[in-house]
Parts: sequence; C-alpha cells; structure tokens
Amino acid sequence: MIRTLRTLFVGLLLLAAPLAAGLVDAVSIVVNDRPITLYEIYKTEKSLGLPKTKAIEFLIKKRIREEELARLGIHVDDFDVNSEIERIARQNGIDSLKMRTILAKQGVDWEAYKKRIREKLLQERLYRQILSTKIQSPSDETLKEYYRLHIDAFSLPEKIRVIQYSSAEKRALLKAMENPLATVPGVVRKQETLETEGLNPELLFLLTKTPKGEFTEIVPVGRQYVAFLVQDFVNPRPLPFEKVKQKVFAQWMEQKQKEAIESHFEKLRAAATVKIVRTP
Repeated sequence: MIRTLRTLFVGLLLLAAPLAAGLVDAVSIVVNDRPITLYEIYKTEKSLGLPKTKAIEFLIKKRIREEELARLGIHVDDFDVNSEIERIARQNGIDSLKMRTILAKQGVDWEAYKKRIREKLLQERLYRQILSTKIQSPSDETLKEYYRLHIDAFSLPEKIRVIQYSSAEKRALLKAMENPLATVPGVVRKQETLETEGLNPELLFLLTKTPKGEFTEIVPVGRQYVAFLVQDFVNPRPLPFEKVKQKVFAQWMEQKQKEAIESHFEKLRAAATVKIVRTP
C-alpha cells in the first residue's frame, strides 16, 4: 500500500513538471501579434531589478522597437559587429585580441559584450532613420534663445575644485569611486584647485561636463588610471555666444533628437494593440 502511494505521488510530480514548464513558457501578453511570455516577464524583473508593472512596460516597448526595426528593414550582422569592435580597439590604441584579453581580466563575457555592441548599432541605425526627416536646422535666433535659457551650460569657471583619485589598478579605482570616503589600498587621493586658464582642453571639457558631486570618466595617464571627483566650480562666467556657438548647436540638437525619439515611440506605444492573454 505504501509503495503504491509512493508510486502515485512520484507519478503526479512527473506529470506536474511539464505542466509547470508549460505555464512558465506560456504567452502572457501579445503586442501587435508579438508575444511576451510569463518567463520573459519574470526574467526581466530579476535581471533589471524592476517591479512587475515596469518589467511588463519595458517588454512592451521592446516589442514595439523590434517591430519598428523590422518595418524599416534595419539589421546588424556579424561583420558589422566585428568592424565596430575593431574601430573601438583602434581608438584605444590596441587590436581586438588585446581588447578581448583586457575585457576578460575585467570579468566581461566576450559574447555578452558583442551582444551589447549589436544592440548599440541597431539603436544608432534606428534613431538615425527616425531622425532623418524630423529636425530642421535651427536659425541663429533659435540658437541664441537656447543659449540665453541655458546660460549656465555655456559658462566657464575661473577654478575647479576636485579630488583626484589615481591607481595602477582600474578595479581598485572603481572600488574607490563606489565609496569615495573609504580607504582603498593602491588608490591615492589628492585635493586640488585647478585654474581653468591654460588647462588642457580635453581635461577642461571632461571636468566641466561633469556635475558637481560626481566623478569624471576614468582616463589613462601613463601607467595610472585617474578620475576626478568634482567638488565645485568657482566664479563661473558666461562665454560669448559666437565662441560657443558650435556647442550651443550640439546641445540644442541633442535635446531635439531626444524629444523627437521620445515622441516617435510614444505615438507607436499609444497606437499599439496590447492583449492580455494570461495575467502575469
């Protein structure tokens, strides 16, 4: 009798296993005939740390984006990905094999990196196609108005107060940047007040584009890695419009492109047919 019950119990478990698997893979939502499964929702929640409602919205927008890529005939093949990796490597003064070795030492999976490059290229091509007919060139008056409304962005301080963090090990520097007050072995901190007049233009650009209280990007300097924690901009003064006209144009264009992209996908989202097949 006990053996019979045990056999029955095992049989029920084996029967339940494929049913559970089927439920996980079941379609939950359909967006313009493109399905989203319960498993995708669960995986997105966990991998991105999102609540369920935001994970669902993320996936709906992803399906809309995939549909738009297909509609416009945009694709990226392995040759495109490898070419972009070679370009990035050359930009950093190395080849792709050396870059792969460096990434491996930093714990970056090569296939995952290639996937990110593919996604980046797809997004760039999609945005370029969307924007090709949406933005007209601005007049000087438009740029001057933008300059007046965002004058702080086109001002230059006399001095910049920073804390310089440097290390021979990039991982150690990243650890220090995560907790700036902690003492991290191998990382040297140095308080500095930098005069902007005569400062290296690339460093000046790096510092002035970084908000107060935040770190700059990490830059290699000789055999060291360096990052600056920006503390304060001292006595900022507006630069003449003609001197910063190109920068004004670049920021105006960036804002308009962002607005155009958001508007484009908001319209697609509003027009999308979203059907709930199974409650997530």
